[in-house]
Amino acid sequence: MGLGLFWKSLALHQWIAKKCGMRVFFGPENTEPVYKMLHDEVSPTHFDLHDPYDYCRGRALELAREEIGDLPGSIAEAGVLYGSFARLMNRLFPDRKLFLYDTFEGHSKEDVGQASGNGYWRLDSGELEKGECLDYFTQLYKEATREEFNAPEDIPPVQVAEYVIARMPFPERCVPRVGRFPDTAAPDGEERFAFVSLDMNFYKPMRAGLEFFYPRLHEGGVIFAHDYNNPSQPGVKHAVRDMEELFGPFKKFPLPDHSGTLVIVK
Repeated sequence: MGLGLFWKSLALHQWIAKKCGMRVFFGPENTEPVYKMLHDEVSPTHFDLHDPYDYCRGRALELAREEIGDLPGSIAEAGVLYGSFARLMNRLFPDRKLFLYDTFEGHSKEDVGQASGNGYWRLDSGELEKGECLDYFTQLYKEATREEFNAPEDIPPVQVAEYVIARMPFPERCVPRVGRFPDTAAPDGEERFAFVSLDMNFYKPMRAGLEFFYPRLHEGGVIFAHDYNNPSQPGVKHAVRDMEELFGPFKKFPLPDHSGTLVIVK
C-alpha cells in the first residue's frame, strides 16, 4: 500500500470510528502528549518517530508510564543517538532522573567486530564485512549528527551529548554517560530503575545492557529492547535469549512498531 493510500484509509477509519462514538488514537486533532511530541516537536531529520509504527512505540511508552505509576527508580536509555525517544521519556517522566548512555560518536570497534564475527548482524548489501564496519558506522553517525544539530564537522562526543541534552524538555533531570557501555555505567551500580530503553543494535552491548539493568530494575519495572524483531539486527534476539538462560524466562511481549521492540516486565 502506498503512503498516500495508507493515510486515506486511516482517515476513513477515523471518520467511521468517530461516527460510532469510538475513541480515536491517531489523528491530527489528537491532543495526547505523546502524539503531539511525535508530530510537532521531534526533529524532522530523524524519521523514525514520524513513522506510524513508531507511533506505536511512543504510545506504548505512554501507557507503560501509567502502569509504572509511583514505582520508585530512575529511567535510562542506552543507545541515545539524537535523543528523540529520550525526549519522550523525559517528557513523560519529568520527575525522574534520566541516564543517557552512548558513545555519541557511533558504534565501537569492539562491538561491531563481535557482531559481524558471530553473524549477529546481517545486512544484505554486504557493507558489514568484519574490519570495515567501524568506519562505515562512525562516518554515517557523524554525517547525520552534523545534519541533525547543524554542527561542525569534527564535533566531539561530549559536545554531541550537550546538544542532545539541550533539546530535552527537562534537561536538569538528565545525566549523560559518554563512552562505551557498560564501562560508563560503573558509577551507577547502586541505581535502581523503573524504565529502561535499550537501543544498541548489536549482540554484545544489548547483552551487557540486559545484564546491567535487569537486576537493577524494580519489580514491575519495564525494559524496551528495540530491534528485537528487526531481521537486519538478529543479535538483539540472541542477546535476549542468552540472558533468559542466565535470569530465567522474562515476562515479555512484542510491539508491532518500526523495528520490533520487545517489552520486558519484571
